[in-house]
Amino acid sequence: MERKPRNPKENIFNSRILLKSGLQGIMIFAASFGAYYAILAQNPNAAPQARTTGLVVIILANLFLVQVNSSDRDLMVRSAKRLAKDKVMWAVNIGTIAGTLLLLYTPLHELFKFAPLTLGQFFTALGIAAASVLWYELVKLVLVKLQS
Repeated sequence: MERKPRNPKENIFNSRILLKSGLQGIMIFAASFGAYYAILAQNPNAAPQARTTGLVVIILANLFLVQVNSSDRDLMVRSAKRLAKDKVMWAVNIGTIAGTLLLLYTPLHELFKFAPLTLGQFFTALGIAAASVLWYELVKLVLVKLQS
């Protein structure tokens, strides 16, 4: 409600949005698959850990993606401050993280052939997820500077 409305004559999907979405998806895929591949390259018997890390990267990257894409002009910090007031966003974030933890640290992980991650492995996945999305913050900075 703080932003002016989108032009109703503007298409919801245009080439810029499709390009942005495609690049963001490719980056998240590359980060997830890269983490998966790196773990398997170090230890071919660590397939459950590799699967788990890949999935956690995708889940966390998508939480970051919501923050990054909530504005084309504002940086994530400003968007996060705005979204911090949104109870639905809190519920989605907490529910997603709780579901992920439930999946990893209960007997459910055996059903899905995952492996619990150590705290260090979880934070590594968090860093990979952040890197796979936060590059777009630099793009926004450049675009805002070019439009000024």
